[in-house]
Amino acid sequence: MSEAISEAHVRVLEEHLRAENAHDVGRIMETFSQSAKFTLNGNTYGGHNLIRVAHERFGFREGGSFSDLRVEENRRYTSDSAIILEQTVSGKHTGTWEGIEATGRAIKVSVCTIYTFDADDKLVGENVYFDGALLLRQLGVLS
Repeated sequence: MSEAISEAHVRVLEEHLRAENAHDVGRIMETFSQSAKFTLNGNTYGGHNLIRVAHERFGFREGGSFSDLRVEENRRYTSDSAIILEQTVSGKHTGTWEGIEATGRAIKVSVCTIYTFDADDKLVGENVYFDGALLLRQLGVLS
């Protein structure tokens, strides 16, 4: 991968992360290609409409499952085909998530996210993996 392409991918990724932390779904969506896929622990959402809904429902807009969401980058790995981040996602469970009514509890979960890009330097894939059992324990649903 050329340095120019790599820098373009980094710029798009950093804009994506800023938009997530600003809870600006419109800006988040601007970083995705029209054919993008978003995968959250094995559940895949294809296309802009479904990706938007998934982000909104999780909490990247008011009224989502989690409020005060913050995505913190811990480590970054780059390759010719992807940028991989180890991150921490934190927030407060203030809306229904996966059928679990709001608990008001704080969450803090380590995630691994793999970002892939198309030829136009847009995100074509965002694959997020985290320990679902840890999140359920933090919500008080699992001991």
